[in-house]
Amino acid sequence: MRFGLLLIFFLTAPARAQSMLQNLNVSAAVDLVAPMSLDDDQTNKLSPRSAEVLLFGPIDDTFDGNLNIAGHSYDGKFQFDLHEAYFSSSKLIPQSRFRIGKFFLNIGRLNGVHQHDWPFITAPKVHREFFNPGNSALQAEGAADTGIEYTWLLPTDSFVDLTFGITNGYCFGHCHVEGQRPPHPTAYLHATTFVEAGHQSGVLLGASFLKREDSSHTKTELYGIEATWKAREGKTLRWLLQSEVFLQSQSPAAGNRSEKIGFYVYPQYGFSDRFSGGLRIDGYSHLNLKFESTGEKRSDFDYAVVPTLTYKTSEFATVRLAYSHAVDTTQGSGDTRDRQFQLQFVYLLGAHPAHDF
Repeated sequence: MRFGLLLIFFLTAPARAQSMLQNLNVSAAVDLVAPMSLDDDQTNKLSPRSAEVLLFGPIDDTFDGNLNIAGHSYDGKFQFDLHEAYFSSSKLIPQSRFRIGKFFLNIGRLNGVHQHDWPFITAPKVHREFFNPGNSALQAEGAADTGIEYTWLLPTDSFVDLTFGITNGYCFGHCHVEGQRPPHPTAYLHATTFVEAGHQSGVLLGASFLKREDSSHTKTELYGIEATWKAREGKTLRWLLQSEVFLQSQSPAAGNRSEKIGFYVYPQYGFSDRFSGGLRIDGYSHLNLKFESTGEKRSDFDYAVVPTLTYKTSEFATVRLAYSHAVDTTQGSGDTRDRQFQLQFVYLLGAHPAHDF
């Protein structure tokens, strides 16, 4: 009897292993960028901005798994680390889905999308300041953390998704050092709804709220709204309009409260299923900035204009050319300009997971 069971096990093991491998999807993404600055030629070189290897697929008939190892240029070196690692399910709880592990927080529009899948090359200032502080526009990606995220599809006639997340909160942004234990975890809410706007056209609207306190007892609250409109004609994405607005309030343990606001608007027109052109407009302001010497209010507004041309040979290969003209107009410091051309090459290998709207 035992021999028979062992024989059945060894005969069926290769079939089970083959079935598991058939369910496993392997994907890779490489993002090459070449900035050509008109103001600082020290950064003018073609280099791999990121390289990702993604494994994803069903664990069993209830759970799915995701593992993402990514490499980035950091301190002059190209280093690989853990990008995302979580298991998820949309079958365990009716009208619900959840994920547990490390992931990009589902808050706002850009933060849940990997950098190589953005419709433009660099991060708007509002995104890099609020979600990836300390990184340049080229290197800024998104805020990832380890925790649990739960999404409930409300039982209403219209589509409404409500997401609640709670994560460790040791650091915020793309962290290479874990940081110290905070007094409280990071918590956030994200609500989205979809409105049809005609044949092959629709608008995804969202609102976000995030609250955290770091180990130095600086309290941060982040409020945001976003809108994404897409209109297709056959296979061609004829129109894309994407925008986000965020307000950040920070209260250090010792110091004055800081309030900052930022936005970007990106309209894009598709000339064909391969060529498209867009123009991103960024704005960012410190609302209660003051002169240290007098305490008087100090006006501050940063803006950028970024025209972008995109050519896609297929969904697996993209070439982009952009020009970024960014200006810092902080009162008393004189206008500071950052002007650069940017070239991007992105290619994907293997099965790439489907994207949200």
